[in-house]
Amino acid sequence: MKEGGRRINGIQKQRIKEIPYISIITIVYNGEKHLERTIKSVLNQSFKNIEYIIVDGNSNDKTLEIIKQYDESIDYWISEPDKGISDAFNKGFSLSTGDFIAYLNADDWYEPDGVNKIVLGLNTGYSVYSGHVNMYSDDGRKFEKLHKSQPDRLLQTMRVAHPATFVAREVFNKIGKFSLDYKYAMDYDFILRAKLNGFEIKIINQVVANMLLGGNSSDTRRVFKDELDVKNKNLGNKINHLIWYYLNILFHKPYVYITGILRSKGVDK
Repeated sequence: MKEGGRRINGIQKQRIKEIPYISIITIVYNGEKHLERTIKSVLNQSFKNIEYIIVDGNSNDKTLEIIKQYDESIDYWISEPDKGISDAFNKGFSLSTGDFIAYLNADDWYEPDGVNKIVLGLNTGYSVYSGHVNMYSDDGRKFEKLHKSQPDRLLQTMRVAHPATFVAREVFNKIGKFSLDYKYAMDYDFILRAKLNGFEIKIINQVVANMLLGGNSSDTRRVFKDELDVKNKNLGNKINHLIWYYLNILFHKPYVYITGILRSKGVDK
């Protein structure tokens, strides 16, 4: 195990007690291509009452070198083997101390005032907050679409933008951490369990973060199968779950193709 950051260097984080303290967690494995942009987007936030933690799965590329370049700015980082994405998510939560937890993966990056947009929308009665995400091609050069969080569709599919979602610590305390049963839809399972336990999701109607298409979620067939398993486990085996699964399989690619043509012709979706 390797570790570093301000905690290890004996630097105490100066928290502002009058405002929410936000823990941002980045999990990464061999993410040298985009990680630095992710780190900079956190460190350059206009909102500063932030704790930043990086959990690396023992990368064998230049990921660790990049992390060490920001050792004096990252609150804590750790590099060791893990059991996958859910395990890394859970490890990050265990290391966090914030009032709200957010996960920004190594292919994602915040808008300069992304965190502040969420904080300005905080109020009593909600424990989960989610904004919208701009999605780009896997090389980051081409804007593809706006992914809006739509929690009213959670019983159908994962429609909460994970990189733009901030969850109060009380939610983890009540429903537990991310399940190790899922390789692709662990975030869907977590958010769905939160909803089923009475935690309402407030939408912040602004773009909070950006993400690249591709990565773990690009294998749509397996993502949809994981989502089916999540719904069957949390909602019971129902025929409409299976119908929705096959509709996703049949129409996802045509939908992406058609909307791509519409965007190229300047049609606003």
